[in-house]
Amino acid sequence: MPSGRRGRYTRNMNKQTNFKSRYTAIACLFLAACAVQQSRVQHGIIPEAFAPSGEEDAYGKRILASLSEDYSLDGSSQHYDQLSAVFDHLAESASLNPDDWQLVLFDAPGTADIRAVQGNYIFVWSGIFDVTQDEGELAGLLACEMAHELADHTDPVQFNMASEMLFGITDIATTVGLMVLTQGAVAISGSGMTRWAYVEAADLDPVDRVYDDQQIEDMAAIALLVLDASDYSPDGLIQFWKRAESDTQLQKKVGRLSRRIPPGQRIAIFESVMPQRPTAQHPVDESADATQQRVHSGEKDAI
Repeated sequence: MPSGRRGRYTRNMNKQTNFKSRYTAIACLFLAACAVQQSRVQHGIIPEAFAPSGEEDAYGKRILASLSEDYSLDGSSQHYDQLSAVFDHLAESASLNPDDWQLVLFDAPGTADIRAVQGNYIFVWSGIFDVTQDEGELAGLLACEMAHELADHTDPVQFNMASEMLFGITDIATTVGLMVLTQGAVAISGSGMTRWAYVEAADLDPVDRVYDDQQIEDMAAIALLVLDASDYSPDGLIQFWKRAESDTQLQKKVGRLSRRIPPGQRIAIFESVMPQRPTAQHPVDESADATQQRVHSGEKDAI
């Protein structure tokens, strides 16, 4: 191809690529606006937890089955025992029933991640033990995923009627377009293609979901309350992300865990929420209380 034509061809291709990128971005913004927005949680309290319904449990099982094709389950190692002990303590301290939750550990040393999905399923990849220094940090990360589940952030994304209509129209247009371009060699039927593509592109699928700033703030408010109710200090959670912020190698290892949200941004959100939470209520020392009662009784007897 002559150089002049090649240059024009390249410029035309760049224009088409830029147009497609802009069109895709506009479409995503439109669909995001059409998505049903979740209500904010009330700060200062841990949301009430319920046992998952049969449909929600089936949803979590489908995700588990899919992940199990790529990762081996670990249900008997020392890491699993430690993870279970930390999780059970967090749940019981926050008045949650551990039996209503499914804690799953994958034997994946190269992957550091924790994810919650609908149905009270918490998935943990064993690489998390290589990036946390102590149980306090591990508890903090677990509390965050528990909080996302308690705030219903893990529910499948819902779209309103306008966006569902757009998905349907786009599905039809895509099917017809492929048939025309391939002269009938490729024929795709069925609905949901565009919806699935958007959910994937916007990181709204169950395992790779990226939460927005409001959801992160609500999660932080709940997670800190869960930690306050337990023997684990919220400082462990802040400490983890501060280490990630200052350590480039650690940042790479927890890239999947951070969900495209820089450690510094997470730290800022946690620190902004910390002063707003109620003072943690610690149980009264019964022996001290009994001693105080005996002192008062002695004073009355003396009188």
